[in-house]
Amino acid sequence: MIYRPPAHLRMWDTWMLREGDQYHLFTLTQLYGKPAWDRVCHAVTRDWLHWEEWEEIPLEAEGEAWDAGTILTGTAFRTQDGWGMTYGALREGEGIQRIGLLLSRDLHTWEKHPANPVLVPQGPFYEATLEETADPTVPWRDAYVMPGAEGYEAFVCAADRSKARTTNGCIARATSRNLTEWEIHPPIVSPERYLDMEVPQYFTWNSYHYLLFSTGGNQRRVDVPSRERCTGTFYLMADEKYGPYRLPEDNLLIGSGEGTATAYVGKVLETAEGRLLYHHLTGYRTAFASPKVLRQREDGTLFVERWPGLDGLLGEKRLDGASPGEVIRAGGRQAVGEWRVAGAALTGEGGAAMSGWLFEEVLGDFGASCRLDLAQAERAGVIFRVAEEQASGEEGGAWAISVDRKRSRYELCRTVLQGRVAVQLQPVDIVHAPNCGSCLVEVFVRDSYVEIYADRRPLFLLNTSMVTASDHVTTGHLGLFVEGGRARFEEVVVREMAEAWG
Repeated sequence: MIYRPPAHLRMWDTWMLREGDQYHLFTLTQLYGKPAWDRVCHAVTRDWLHWEEWEEIPLEAEGEAWDAGTILTGTAFRTQDGWGMTYGALREGEGIQRIGLLLSRDLHTWEKHPANPVLVPQGPFYEATLEETADPTVPWRDAYVMPGAEGYEAFVCAADRSKARTTNGCIARATSRNLTEWEIHPPIVSPERYLDMEVPQYFTWNSYHYLLFSTGGNQRRVDVPSRERCTGTFYLMADEKYGPYRLPEDNLLIGSGEGTATAYVGKVLETAEGRLLYHHLTGYRTAFASPKVLRQREDGTLFVERWPGLDGLLGEKRLDGASPGEVIRAGGRQAVGEWRVAGAALTGEGGAAMSGWLFEEVLGDFGASCRLDLAQAERAGVIFRVAEEQASGEEGGAWAISVDRKRSRYELCRTVLQGRVAVQLQPVDIVHAPNCGSCLVEVFVRDSYVEIYADRRPLFLLNTSMVTASDHVTTGHLGLFVEGGRARFEEVVVREMAEAWG
């Protein structure tokens, strides 16, 4: 949404470092068509909207070297003489993850430490051999290193040797005075709940202590009150740095549900604007999402809100409620429901069959917002990326955000405009919300990347081009819909979004 590397490169996990007014983004990267991550790319920004590409950091080795294979995620940090960066590697055919060290004096040139690998899996606390693990490889990756008065401390994604192999994902702890000789300690947390606790991060805020980690529900179901079968970034909290850590009732900070995987590897960075959570959007061409503002409740629990800086990508107004449009017709012939325009507001009425309104103009990248009042309707929302052939009643698929007051939930839907009804919605992700209804809905669409908010809280973040370039759609109509009563759409504003990246 706000950054992606040059077109010939595919990014994955990200980590950041702040130096003064500069923010350094490091991305695990590979050439398209190459089977494994082999380098780290480096981009720098001051405002999170404009980016300068710095030198790539090639990491893959050859022959019998410990890092001759897949490169894994790292983290960057200050040292006494400059900067350090960890990175992981999985040597081809071996099946054991290990962690190495890079050093730099200027943040441009990075050199591998001759003592690599400096952190390797070992007992008695952690799985260290293939015979001990149910994982295809021995997990030991994503070291998060924190400088301190007496040296360095690292938190690592690992597997607890003392727990059941299907729920023994843990965060390992290690300490060192010199970054090459490490003492391995028991896990800082091992909740017997997750297969993996990837890319961990620690921070403290207002006397509370937090551990962030990412995990997926594709192999073991992970549910929270707001979502089922979740994948994303979660958090634990404690009153002391070394715990005990507890799981808040709804500890998903950013992610997706219903078996989808769209937003991953969230981490927190202190900025001039306060604490921001950053993460990436998965898919055919992965991108860096807009950061989210991190908020803290009185009881220490966390949530995120829309980053105001996203408005910096918006330009000229393209549509409002009075812009030309028409009622969507079932089968391309029969108008369903009634719509009235009054100034910048629209009122739509639908019965058992959903009624829709489609604006005439075809949009590229855009940011849309409207205040939705469905106190007298069961369900309403916004449709986007409706193709020309769909607008004529032919088969096709667009997207929608549905606010379902009757079922107390928000839905991300694939949308079909065809057949005997005007609009059909097929939910692909759901957020349960007891009091959803009248709200401010915001939809930001840039290329194939989408971020959807209700009352400034992120609901759905996705890459609509998930598998290959064949589903890459970058233009379409915008529309509205209502079902089971009358809904009012006020303050409808659609602005174009900057097409140029960086």
